[in-house]
This record gives sequence, C-alpha cells and structure tokens, in this order.
Amino acid sequence: MKFDDKRFLAEQIRFYRKQKGYTQEELAEKVDLSAQHISRIESGCYIPSLCSFFKLISVLDIDLKKFGYNLQKTNNPKKDKLINFIADLSDEELTLYENVIEAIDKSL
Repeated sequence: MKFDDKRFLAEQIRFYRKQKGYTQEELAEKVDLSAQHISRIESGCYIPSLCSFFKLISVLDIDLKKFGYNLQKTNNPKKDKLINFIADLSDEELTLYENVIEAIDKSL
C-alpha cells in the first residue's frame, strides 16, 4: 500500500487541532488562513504551503518528529544545510523564501 502524504497530514492536523480544542475557524484565524482552507487541508484536498505548514505546527505545538521528520543529519550535506536554515526562519522570512523558491521552480 502506497503512503498517502495528504491523508496523513490531514489526519495529523485534524487530530492536533481537536486536541487543542480549536474549531477550524479558530485555527484559521490563528494561522491567517480561511476556515474553508483549513477544512480542505483536513480533508486531504490541499497540502498547505511550507509557510502555512510551519504556522500550523507552531500554533498546534506539533513536533516535526510527529511527521517522521527529524532535523538530524540526512547524510546529504546540502540538504542538512537547507533544513537547518529553514528551521531557524521567522514566518516572514519563510514566506519570502517560499516565494523565491516557487518563482525559481516555475522558471525551470
């Protein structure tokens, strides 16, 4: 059976939102998204942008390890450098870098 990353992410966001006692509307307000967008993330229709993902895990107090993601070495020095760099960015910086990466990706 193939791993469904959308479904897994949806279940985790929904679980931790409910654990915090937030409605979709309350969570949406805290992360500056619409309630409809949160609903679509939780239903597995959307995957949040990187910036939104980090906002969600921050507000919901989710450790990245819950997603099977560990900031330890990956045996790829370039990847390790980027991971550590991203982990230290503010929300505003994440948004800026996300936009730059998307622009570069579109131009390739």
